[in-house]
Amino acid sequence: MVKIIEDFNEVIPNYELFIVDIFGVIHDGLELYPKVFENIQQIKKQNKHFVFLSNAPRRATKAQTALHNFGITKDLYDFIITSGEHAFTYFKNQPILKYFYLGPDKDRDLLDGTEHKMVDNPEEADIAITTGLDPDQQVSDIMTEINSIKNANLELHCINPDKFVHKQSGASHVCAGAIADKYIEMGGKVEYYGKPYLSIYESILSKFTNTPKDKILCIGDGLETDIKGANSAGLSSVLITSGMHVNELKTSIGTLPEINNVETLTKKYQSSPTYISPLF
Repeated sequence: MVKIIEDFNEVIPNYELFIVDIFGVIHDGLELYPKVFENIQQIKKQNKHFVFLSNAPRRATKAQTALHNFGITKDLYDFIITSGEHAFTYFKNQPILKYFYLGPDKDRDLLDGTEHKMVDNPEEADIAITTGLDPDQQVSDIMTEINSIKNANLELHCINPDKFVHKQSGASHVCAGAIADKYIEMGGKVEYYGKPYLSIYESILSKFTNTPKDKILCIGDGLETDIKGANSAGLSSVLITSGMHVNELKTSIGTLPEINNVETLTKKYQSSPTYISPLF
């Protein structure tokens, strides 16, 4: 049965490496979640390793800047890896491609620094890349572009497997994973970068070869990404229940859901956290 964490100080001494999600655990894009800063400082004081692992579809330097703006400075963690950084590393080592981009303007620079070329017409492209939607968009708003990608028979590279994120205000934002779902439904082929796929965990674990797996704890708010990814990597995990599943768990920010609701949801997403906690 899943264990409840009422205070993170209970579990910090039991682990040596913490792999922590950002959006939905650390902040919601606008403000930090309660007690986050204090817990990061506690981990740092105990000389533990701390790595941010995010499905953000952008380079790690951008995530670093965002964290710094929230007061989480580089001295508080080892490094950041994002799905965008993971994708950049992959594409940097590939033969030159032409790609059609589908996503917000702020992430159009994802492959800057490589020799790949962005094109405006899917018929001229070798592949398509999606980083998601603008906050006010739904998948239905971009069906013209999705159909054009499908008509060109392009493989779609999804740089954020998350389907949505949830903010403390109650608002939700659709992510690239929802676009990928639609594309698969239409018969298209999709490649994913980020959690829950094992390669992004392996890129972290390769830097901590002396750390036993039972001394590593993953913390995230997504059963389908954070927790399933930890399960596939053979790592312990904490589900933060005040993040993306807050509505499905029928709870509110900072309060624990009923265990029955947690068990129902873990069965739905076929993933099993070691612990649950309302907040990090």
